[in-house]
Amino acid sequence: MAFPPPGAQDPNPSSLPSGGPIPGTLHLLPLRERLALVTETMRELSRQTDPQNMAKVYLRHLRQLLPNDGLVAVSRRDLPSPHYRVTRSSRWKEEIDPWLQREKLPVVTGGILGDLLYGNEPRILEELRVEPGDPAYEHLQGFRSLAAIPMYDQGRALVLVALLSKSANGFDPEKLPDLVLTGNLYGRASHNLILARQLEQSVQELDFELRRMEKVQASMLPAKVPVVPSLVLERHHQTARRAGGDYHDFFTHPDGTLGILVADVSGSGASATSLMAIVHTLAHVCPPEERAPGAFLSYLNRHLTDRCNSALDTFVTAFYGVYQPVTRTLRFALAGHPPPRLLLQGPDGWRRRVLDMADGLPLGLDRHERYNESQVALGQGDLLVLYTDGVTDLESPDGKPFGLSGLDHALALADPAGEKAMDKVVRSLRHHAGGRGLRDDLTLVFVRVK
Repeated sequence: MAFPPPGAQDPNPSSLPSGGPIPGTLHLLPLRERLALVTETMRELSRQTDPQNMAKVYLRHLRQLLPNDGLVAVSRRDLPSPHYRVTRSSRWKEEIDPWLQREKLPVVTGGILGDLLYGNEPRILEELRVEPGDPAYEHLQGFRSLAAIPMYDQGRALVLVALLSKSANGFDPEKLPDLVLTGNLYGRASHNLILARQLEQSVQELDFELRRMEKVQASMLPAKVPVVPSLVLERHHQTARRAGGDYHDFFTHPDGTLGILVADVSGSGASATSLMAIVHTLAHVCPPEERAPGAFLSYLNRHLTDRCNSALDTFVTAFYGVYQPVTRTLRFALAGHPPPRLLLQGPDGWRRRVLDMADGLPLGLDRHERYNESQVALGQGDLLVLYTDGVTDLESPDGKPFGLSGLDHALALADPAGEKAMDKVVRSLRHHAGGRGLRDDLTLVFVRVK
């Protein structure tokens, strides 16, 4: 379609009334000017981030499209039939934001506006008559015609804008379809804007709660590793989200032994952190008679099964060991957790041993599970490597997991006896990930005998 040059008249001059064009009436402007006004209105609407300002743009567009002497808008959103709110009125001296000042909006029933809103159809009342007892009398008094533009949601008119004229037959019925179309486009856009605002507020609230949960989780992890004369302890902890379910802790006992706990709650995020907090609490109130590795895991298992499993439908894998510095022995038990790797230093170099001798079900599945213990002697320079499955499951950009082979290779490159073994393994993990974000929490604990 070819547009007329700037300044040309509408290509169908016979559509104009005999008196000539009416200033300010959009549908009587030349085609190019009409297109420019509509285009600018759409651009301006698309830039709005506040529904109140968007409403002002739309109402200005209505005045251009169909001149009027006033308007009143009503809404039945969130109200039972036959109630509705008056949300806007040209008779109000104070501007009210219907999204932020809902408590100021009167709720009424019946009357002309109620009939039009619940009638669910666009209408033009060419001879408007309103009785003093009508709920909308203050808004409609003095006007002689009305154009009702419903805005639909799920097939129902939830909002209605009534344009008012002081003249009888003040609205052209030919323009009503365009008004309904543009009105519903505006209604959908403003509703989406409100949803976006609500979503942004919800995200901000969730982000605030996650930041607090992140701090709570950090407070449950040991602020520093304990000082044990015969050991060097290192740890690395990283969550896939703001908060996660990996947990490690150290317990210094009165007899000089050291308890070492590494646990992993299934799943991630807030629910995993909540269960991790329960594990932390149970671990720190464990009675002295339950401190042996097998008894300790059985204690955690009973309480998690009885109190949490049915509600959270999750489980916890765990390693717990008790190191005796005098004899340099480690007694330990496993609850479905990846078995530790022990690097033994000998005259011919390093030898790897997998400590998978004492394993049981993850915590929280069967309260009657019993966890057997095993014991291993540690020599000077030996390195015990504890980890969660977030280490071995870490994927490269092409989906290849880091795996046990990756962990063993990184340990070999790092020189297990070196002071910076943890740093080198963590660098290997980051290199493997190639900038890809974590999908699971990740924990490493190194225990090296001096």
